[in-house]
Amino acid sequence: MDKQLTAFLAVARNGTITAAAKHLNVAQSAVTKRIINLEHELGTALFLREYRGMSLTEAGEMFLARARLIEREYRDGKDEISAIASAGLSNLRIGAGPVFHLNWAARLIGALKQEFPGLNIDLRTLNNEEPAEQLISGEIDVYLGMIPEEKIDNSVAAHVLMQIEHGIVMRDDDPNSQGETVDPARFKNYDWVSFVTDPVTERSIERYTLPKGSKSSLITIRTTSFATGVQLVKSGSFIMSAPLQLERFVEKDGLVIRPTHKGMPRRDAGIYVRSSSLKFGAIKTVRRFFEDLSDQI
Repeated sequence: MDKQLTAFLAVARNGTITAAAKHLNVAQSAVTKRIINLEHELGTALFLREYRGMSLTEAGEMFLARARLIEREYRDGKDEISAIASAGLSNLRIGAGPVFHLNWAARLIGALKQEFPGLNIDLRTLNNEEPAEQLISGEIDVYLGMIPEEKIDNSVAAHVLMQIEHGIVMRDDDPNSQGETVDPARFKNYDWVSFVTDPVTERSIERYTLPKGSKSSLITIRTTSFATGVQLVKSGSFIMSAPLQLERFVEKDGLVIRPTHKGMPRRDAGIYVRSSSLKFGAIKTVRRFFEDLSDQI
């Protein structure tokens, strides 16, 4: 793709010439020159040069929308040609939400390496706010988890496998753990841990536990580390929201997880890939792996 366009996108996403140069692995002077040349070619400034970094002008915002489309078309074209020219990818970048990461990621990687011994795999744990943009921009090739429908477009192929619902994790000696379900309102005096950034679940917790119109929050700790959340709950000072599909991992640590009386919002989760990469052998293996597990999910 054009170097000027690549530099523009890097600065727009990273906010500074320094960060953009590091991302592109080129000298800062090269990024600066490419931006200046692009602005000269377009006849207008694309960035405001500020003390703390670079921000887009109105023209820059307009050009960014077009640049993203060009980047996507370029990447999709490469994907399609690569699928025809070879067996697939040499590097597979997988993003996974906690349910997929903890339950199936290790077995999936084993299946991929058995079929494609030379395949390099980069597995990343992502929260629910990150994957859509990273998938569309080409930073990851597959996402396993939840992506809101409004976050994706027709460049992404989705295959729903399950519905994920959060419950409440607590110590097994907590008085609230004895029933099959729990009332979140009974935990208003606890400190809450939110496992992964999940605004939908957090809003549900606060709706159940806080007075109407309150702007405070019972959630005092947010973490992407399941192990850290579990250790906090075991200390006796916290409770945690987590997907019910992680029950066996919760119980292994001597804790319990219970659904709420009214239930937290149920949301679709599954496999998300760029439509242009569906012919890749590695992508087909990922989809086939979960199809074979359909009775267990």
